[in-house]
Amino acid sequence: MINISVIIPVYNAKDFIVDCLKSVVAQTFSGSIECLLVDDCGVDNSIDFIEKFISAYEGAVHFIILRQEQNQGPSAARNRGIREAKGEYIFFLDADDKISEDCLESLYSLAEKYKLDYVQGMYHSDENYHMPVYKSDDSNKPIIDRKVIKQLLLNYTIIPFTPHNRLVRHQFLIDNNLFFPEEIKVREDFYWMFFVAKYVKRMAICNIETYFRGYNGDSLTHRKNTEQEIVAYRFLLQGMCSNIDPFMIGVQKELVLSTLIMGLNSFCYHDTFEKKYLVNLVANTNRIIERILFYIVIGMKESFLRTKILHLLVRLYKL
Repeated sequence: MINISVIIPVYNAKDFIVDCLKSVVAQTFSGSIECLLVDDCGVDNSIDFIEKFISAYEGAVHFIILRQEQNQGPSAARNRGIREAKGEYIFFLDADDKISEDCLESLYSLAEKYKLDYVQGMYHSDENYHMPVYKSDDSNKPIIDRKVIKQLLLNYTIIPFTPHNRLVRHQFLIDNNLFFPEEIKVREDFYWMFFVAKYVKRMAICNIETYFRGYNGDSLTHRKNTEQEIVAYRFLLQGMCSNIDPFMIGVQKELVLSTLIMGLNSFCYHDTFEKKYLVNLVANTNRIIERILFYIVIGMKESFLRTKILHLLVRLYKL
């Protein structure tokens, strides 16, 4: 049986992919690892670098190249990996990033020790790139309070809404149909985390740095596309608003509100009709008093008073 499947979408990553793969084969983890590289049809020769690396490699990691018929984006690439993976756990890795030597060993040991659905690693941070992750004296211990879990997973200022640097039980993803939305090319991680948070019952946060972020200017993440952003925010807000469940309603509505504000602040919405549609969509998830405050906040320019009203609205969500 394979213990861990590492899934790496590959798109225009020739300058980074070899270092990424070196970090995978350098793992101290003594169990079995397969590495699924999903070729998303970039325009450079990333796959040539991958094939050369694999042909010279003689270690225990089993490499598989999965070729998409056409460019479909990271969601489709990750979904292909999930469907074809044989590992008990899934680890998502971006082609322009690297992992520490003890990454998989550290996350896997926690998952197995406490029988967890999900283990989150820390990110290496420097002055150029910082990704906060919740850390406390209880790090490395299981979190089984579902209120705490949902609060953590739906707050992207505490745990980033990125699929990488987390070890997730494969069957947990399959049982709960936790695939990435292929209808959108950006912000897909927001949608995925919104639904992951509904189902995680047992998780832990590993208190060591396991992930090193890179920067690939050719990736979709770093290329602004107004049309894709508009499609993504509509899809996100429609999906979130129609799937708010009764458990911890407030934190879900708070995320919906922050997603709307993020979208409106992205300067994508010159179309007044589209802006009104999104605003009314989110307003309808609120109770009467919340809706009044919501419309006041949305209609005001940035100011001290607007900030106070926004904080009041968020406090009402928590009641």
